Amino acid sequence: MQQGEQRTVALVWAQFAAYHIDRCEAVARRLQGRAQLIAVEVATTSADYAWEPSGEIAGARKITLFPGQSYNAISGPRRLLALLRCLRRCDWVMIGLSYAEPGPVLLSWLLRLCGVKLVVFSESKYDDKPRRNFVEWGKRLALSCYHGAIVGAGRHRDYFRFLGFRRRPVLMGYDGVSIARVRQQAGHVLAPAGADFAERPFLFVGRFVDKKNLITLIEAFAVYAAESGGAARRLVLVGSGEEEAAMRQKIDELGLAALVDFPGFLSANAVSCQLSAALGLVLVSREEQWGLVVNEALALGLPAIVSRQVGSRDALIRHGENGFVVDSEDAGQIAAAMLTLGKDRQSWEAMVTISHDRAWLGDTERLADAVELTLDPGSEPAASRMAEFSRQSQ
Repeated sequence: MQQGEQRTVALVWAQFAAYHIDRCEAVARRLQGRAQLIAVEVATTSADYAWEPSGEIAGARKITLFPGQSYNAISGPRRLLALLRCLRRCDWVMIGLSYAEPGPVLLSWLLRLCGVKLVVFSESKYDDKPRRNFVEWGKRLALSCYHGAIVGAGRHRDYFRFLGFRRRPVLMGYDGVSIARVRQQAGHVLAPAGADFAERPFLFVGRFVDKKNLITLIEAFAVYAAESGGAARRLVLVGSGEEEAAMRQKIDELGLAALVDFPGFLSANAVSCQLSAALGLVLVSREEQWGLVVNEALALGLPAIVSRQVGSRDALIRHGENGFVVDSEDAGQIAAAMLTLGKDRQSWEAMVTISHDRAWLGDTERLADAVELTLDPGSEPAASRMAEFSRQSQ
């Protein structure tokens, strides 16, 4: 990108959470003076996520197409028409809407006909679910109008190569959070400082839905607690959702009620404080395209126990170094990881050090690198950082 050029770049998602604001502000800082950034959210709320309404975005013009409304309550044609009117005069549009829905697919083709250059944001990978050939060929066709993709890490890049992005650029770094924001929200209390090692609990943060595999996590915690006896740590389950009743029933059946806490759905600020006081994050989902809470854990120096399905483990977690990668269906293996993580302060602090060293890989500046390289493929030092991110994601 040449100095002084003022192309218009739009970033688009259905609904903004704190980490969408992080991403937009990181890109705005990077493109300051070189492009005009528009941050577009379709609606203020949705049926899937109980995020707080988002605020202004430093350095960007924020547009909410349907303020005060739920994404799911707006018809597809209304969303399509509003998005097309808003975006058709942009130079670049980078879209984080689901390409499994017909509306965003039609939108992308119409924008392409308007001469807009398109980039798809995605955290999908091949192993997320069983794949059917005719569906994958349909995705190839739907995505063929895009000029490039910005994705999570190694497995996500490989999947997009499979979907036909052979010559079109596929850059990594999409899934980030602002490390500075998370640390500020936690009062800059980073591990190993803060809560005493012996008092730190295991922590889960997320929706209480089937794919998060929380019943298996509770069963694993029961094995851990039985082997630890009176030294067993607590398990804190932050979130809400349809599985909560079944989770509480399983906890009662296993006699764990005195060791498990349900603080409910928490704000981003409160989640950062919970992470700051934890021993480590536990995320053993059966299906997890990325898992941004892993980024947040590393921002505060925490190790993490994650399943193989968690997309963020490609870049952020190294087994035995700053956490453990486990079989999501093996409660014994999960319990063993919990026992190892909590057994002694020295080993835990060594893992904390490595999490601090790897935290930069999960920062929103990586998305800013990818956007900059999309607009200017030869830009340095973004190209060098991208090469290192790629190396770390093998």
